Amino acid sequence: MKIAIGMDIGGTNTKTVIASESGEVLLSSKSPTPAVTEKGKDKIQSQLISNLKGFLNEASAQKIISETSEISGIGIGVAGLIDRKLGRIIQSPNISAINGIALREIFEKEFSLPVMVENDANSYAYGEKWIGAGKDLDNFIVLTLGTGLGGGLIYKGHLYEGPMEVGHMTIVPSGRYCTCGSSGCLESYASGRAIVDKAISSLEKGTESLLSKCCDGNIYKITPEMVFEKALDGDSLSREIFREVGHFLGIGVANLINILGIDAVIIGGGLIGAWDMFIEELSKEVQKRAFKLLSKDVKILKSALTKDGGSVGAAGLLFNSLAGVPDPKAS
Repeated sequence: MKIAIGMDIGGTNTKTVIASESGEVLLSSKSPTPAVTEKGKDKIQSQLISNLKGFLNEASAQKIISETSEISGIGIGVAGLIDRKLGRIIQSPNISAINGIALREIFEKEFSLPVMVENDANSYAYGEKWIGAGKDLDNFIVLTLGTGLGGGLIYKGHLYEGPMEVGHMTIVPSGRYCTCGSSGCLESYASGRAIVDKAISSLEKGTESLLSKCCDGNIYKITPEMVFEKALDGDSLSREIFREVGHFLGIGVANLINILGIDAVIIGGGLIGAWDMFIEELSKEVQKRAFKLLSKDVKILKSALTKDGGSVGAAGLLFNSLAGVPDPKAS
């Protein structure tokens, strides 16, 4: 049986899977993405390699990797701009410590396996086309809500290999600062980082909220998950934060519909559990701002790969790059 390793290196966590040629996840794990400075490139490389070795040891112990299985290679999805030819990270706004790292060369040398490197949201989009909510669709965009906001496009049944940095299109001129160096980016209003920033700035201004009691009163340790939990508890500020996420996401989605003429928008990523908190505002903005003829049949769908979308997609892309599975367009 042929299997592939898929990795999704995000701003907060790294998810790793072993997947079969049919897209079945045989084993998965999640570990914190090493948080180091620009001076710690060697450290993050060694930590990622160490984590993968531990994962492979576990797979061997569970007999997932055995004499009857063949590891085809490693697919890696990374948040940021990718040099596909060299398998190198050009710029990752939320993981600046990996800027310039030649991941493919490093992992091929360490594991003696073929390695493919792609943007994480592009990997996610491929996964949705391969085995997910986009399996029967030919033109759709995937938005990944995590630490940042990523975008991947399937056009005429194929993965569009452009940057698709949806999170860094300007949505508010002279707006909030973004880690990419610009200001007013969509990611600064609709992402895990945006949720935390909004919560902290509101609490600093004296807004009453259940969030003020989190982390023993240290509001600077608040996480998106905490804001979601308090929203479920009925906290007004937390609910307003998610409505704002939906509002700005809706503006971004309307822009994409007007530009691309897509059939669907699939939303996934680590924050997809909060779907009910933002989808109403998102849909409202799309109806208000997108051309009716272009938007009337557009589906806004929840990802079918909520847990391992990016890593499964990366494994699928690895198979595809080696002609191990057919192109999704042909299936």
